[in-house]
Formats: sequence, structure tokens, C-alpha cells
Amino acid sequence: MRDQLEKIIHELKEVMDDLDKVDVGAYGYKSAAPRARKTLMEASKGLRDIRTTIQDVKKSHEEK
Repeated sequence: MRDQLEKIIHELKEVMDDLDKVDVGAYGYKSAAPRARKTLMEASKGLRDIRTTIQDVKKSHEEK
């Protein structure tokens, strides 16, 4: 789980440049916007998966 979260954090840090381009309308913002949206959607899916895993682990501990 920790590795998954670190990967998501790394990807979010990388997308910050694209978000800055979109925010100010700088050169390349039209291609930066889809990249940013894609990365953010993948991050939300990854976080959802981690959340599900945490819940499953919690339940397995309660069953013992």
C-alpha cells in the first residue's frame, strides 16, 4: 500500500507543472490540460483502490 501511495504522490508532483500551465494559460496549456485530468483521474482511482485494501485488511484483523 505504501508503495502505491508513494507512486501516486510522485505522479501528482509531476503534474503540478501542467496545472501551472493551465492556470495561467501559458504555452502548451491545451495539451497540458488533458494530461493533468488523466493523471488526477488515475490518482483518484488509485486512492480508491488503496482505501478498499485498507478496509479489507481491517476486516481481516477483526475476524481473528
